[in-house]
This record gives sequence, structure tokens and C-alpha cells, in this order.
Amino acid sequence: MIPLISDDAALASYCQRIAASALLAVDTEFIRQSTLYPKLGLIQLFDGEHLALIDPLAISDWQPLKAVFANTSMVKILHSCNEDIEAFATIGIEIISPLFDSQIAAQLLGWGTSVGFANLVERITAQQLDKSETRTDWLARPLAEKQLNYAANDVLFLYPLYQALQQELSTEQFKLLLAEGEQLMQRKEQKLAPEFKYLEVKNSWLLTPRELAVLRELVSWRYQYAQQKDLALGLVLKDAQLFELAKRRPSTVESLLNIPDIPSRDARRHGQTVIQLIEQAKALPQEECPQRFYHQEDFIGYKQEVAALSAVVKQVATEQQLPAEFLSVKRQLNEFVNWCWRVSDQQRMALPLPEYCQGWRKELLLPYIKIPKHIATQA
Repeated sequence: MIPLISDDAALASYCQRIAASALLAVDTEFIRQSTLYPKLGLIQLFDGEHLALIDPLAISDWQPLKAVFANTSMVKILHSCNEDIEAFATIGIEIISPLFDSQIAAQLLGWGTSVGFANLVERITAQQLDKSETRTDWLARPLAEKQLNYAANDVLFLYPLYQALQQELSTEQFKLLLAEGEQLMQRKEQKLAPEFKYLEVKNSWLLTPRELAVLRELVSWRYQYAQQKDLALGLVLKDAQLFELAKRRPSTVESLLNIPDIPSRDARRHGQTVIQLIEQAKALPQEECPQRFYHQEDFIGYKQEVAALSAVVKQVATEQQLPAEFLSVKRQLNEFVNWCWRVSDQQRMALPLPEYCQGWRKELLLPYIKIPKHIATQA
């Protein structure tokens, strides 16, 4: 049976043993069924020689692993790592550098947008991974030998995947992947403040200023409530429900029951708070309500702006011989549109810089994008 590292001294010893390694395959197992944050149940590491399964429920001193992850001479290999990054943040690990994501590498090679780990393993090694433990409760103890072997395979196979992918990648593609790894880590630090999270709600740009004021209050409250209770956002209220509340602006708890898909239990649990927030937004002076768009004299329209940016992305991707979905996803495009047009000049100063204006994307995209005059100096 594969032993678990379950004390600080054993973790420190392992980290010291691999300190000079050039590569480290990394994976996590976590539970995230109803919580806002992932609950770490296991950490798997493999440097090509030394395998470690770490029990995060038993470790209190993460400094040795922090040092390993911050060691820029050692490439950390992960697959589809966004949630792994979030999971590591829950134990204070904020730096993973350099970071190589094998799913993004497959995308860059034109093998597909979201290639699963098992499919990638089968493509490269012709072996089929056991998927029988995908629904394991990784917080339960003790973990069975079959569960530990399943978890270990994730890094045991990830290591040769990296070697195979690296042979397929050009030098420039490899550099681009490491640059994207840096961007993935920065993204975690650049999330919107609660008062701006309404911008991420689908179709919120269709709402009137007063409706946006209501949406802003409700979305901000939901996020802060979810943080306090560690609840998934959708278990508090779903985006579609908040959108409908912003449009209808009910004035009594009873009228909440007329909103489609709001269960009576949620109306009872959050009703008074929701009605109070709606009334506060209703009472705001018009000039304090968010506008649909600012600088409208220069704005060509939301759909037209999105279409123009999408065309730029396709053009640059073709010229650079990159998959368009690697260069930009819809979230990044919407982020740029929101930053340009959906906040005031003063509010923009409090927002993170869009990814179109950072790192390698800035170098490729900004020469082709018509930057609005009111943000030219900031971009």
C-alpha cells in the first residue's frame, strides 16, 4: 500500500529530497459539491523517481512545499489546473512557478479545446486509466489502497505526458505555455471585488440603470454571504434568479414567490434581506446607478463590439498559427468589453487590468484592437 505523508517532518523530508529535480508532476483530489471553495483531500507529487501522496488534513506546516512550488528551476506539471490552483490557495500556497498545464498544451497543439486527462493518456500511451474512483469521498479516512493507487496514477502518467508533449511543442510554443501558466496564477489574484461582480452575470448589459443597481446589490450580497458560509453561489441564489429579481424588483417577501424557480424555502430564508437590498437600490439617486454603457458617443453597440473583437481574435490567431480558443475565450473578451465600456472612468481604476492588456496577449492583440480614447493611457 502506498504510504501517506501525514506529518510535517515527513513532508519536509520529501521536499528536501526532490529540491534539485527539474520536473514535478502535481495533482490534487478535492471535494466541491456544495462549497464555494474546494476542500483538499489529497495532494499527489512525482518527480520521475519519488512519489508522494500527502494528507492535507494532517499537515500544519506547508512552508517546504511552498518553497518547492516557488522554485523557478523546477517545472510544475498539472492538467486542467484552475481548480487545483484554488485548492492550493486554501492552504496558503499562492505561487506555482513555472507552471505547465498539459490540457492547454494539447489545445495549443490543436488536439482539442478541453481534452480530458484519461483521453490524453490514452492518446499518448495507449493505456486506459481506471475511472472507478472518480466519485470517491477524498475527505474520508482511511483511504483504501485502490483509492490511493487511482490518485497516484494521475501523477505517474502526467510525468510521461509532459515528456511526450514537450517533444511535439516548438520552443516558442513551450515558452508561450509557461507564460500562460504565469497568467493562470495572476488570474487568481485579480478577481473582481464584490461590487463589480454583477458585470459577470449573463446578459446584464440588457438591464436599465435602475435594474443594474438592484443587480449590483444582490450579486455583491450573494458573494459575501457565500464566502461567510462557504456555500456554492448557486445554492444561495442562481444568476438567472438574481437577473429576474433585478427586472421585477418585488417589494414584499410574498411577491418573491412569483419569481420563477425561487423555492419557497429560499424566499423565507433570504426574503427580508433581498427586499431590503432592492429597496436600497430603488432609493439611490439616478446618477449613482450603474449605466448600461459609458462614453456612449463613441460606443458602437455591445453586439457590434463583441463581433469586432471576435474578428480580431480570429485574425491574430490565424496570423500567429494559434488556436483562437487558446488566444481568447469568451470570458476574456467580455472582461475587456466591460472594462472599456461598462464602468465609469473612476470605477475602472479599481478594476484589475483585463487579460487582453497583460503579458503575451497584450503583445499579440493590442496592436490590432482599436483602443477607445478614454482608456488609451491605461491599456
